[in-house]
Amino acid sequence: MAPLIIGHRGDSAHRPENTLVSFASALEVGADLVECDVQLTKDGHVVVIHDVTVDRTTNGTGDVRQMPLSQLRSLSAGYPTLFGDAYSGERVPTLAEALAFLKGRARVMVEIKRESVNDRADDGIEARAVADVRKAGMTSDVALISFDRRALSRCRSQAPEITCGLLFHQGTPEEVVAGAREVGCELVMPEKKMLSEALSEAARAARLKLSTWVVDDPEELRALARFELYGVASNRPGELLEAIWESE
Repeated sequence: MAPLIIGHRGDSAHRPENTLVSFASALEVGADLVECDVQLTKDGHVVVIHDVTVDRTTNGTGDVRQMPLSQLRSLSAGYPTLFGDAYSGERVPTLAEALAFLKGRARVMVEIKRESVNDRADDGIEARAVADVRKAGMTSDVALISFDRRALSRCRSQAPEITCGLLFHQGTPEEVVAGAREVGCELVMPEKKMLSEALSEAARAARLKLSTWVVDDPEELRALARFELYGVASNRPGELLEAIWESE
């Protein structure tokens, strides 16, 4: 069975990442899920942006955590170094806006970036993201994912009804499974270089859904089929889906 194809930051090879236009493009090509990243503004808004600074993907500079939402909104999120002025009207969306846009159209993976995780468990980024998901009525359609185990522990405690997933850059199969169990995750997402028969078997034995990132080449997707992946995140979801459809 083919894995679910996850639009990594939307259709980010073709549209500015983590913007509504990127999410719209991911939907148009048929992505099963859409993944986005979130940081926390100075005035406590959960916003959809990967980096802790705006320097790479906007026409501004500075730390997201030191900006109020109004200042962030004044910037173009059109990723000018890649796309020029083509998407200059795009703005950094809030998580609430992204969820409203995607509701009823795709399931969503929300990555809580570790730079915005702080000591404020009651009103930190986790609690605010959970509140946005609940307000959107999407607790069954969202997975909260992170490299930060403290963040996921809070998500599990505050919202046991929402799926959680632990991301990994490195580790043994045993460490991956133990880490997921430690924070009560149903999903594990190791980077693709970590995939192995041993990891696949360990995840299956632990009844964990195994996903990976980032895969943009259909040939590579075919090579990974032996691991029986639940999902694969891609910057080019359309290309992967076309390859899957052609092979059926």
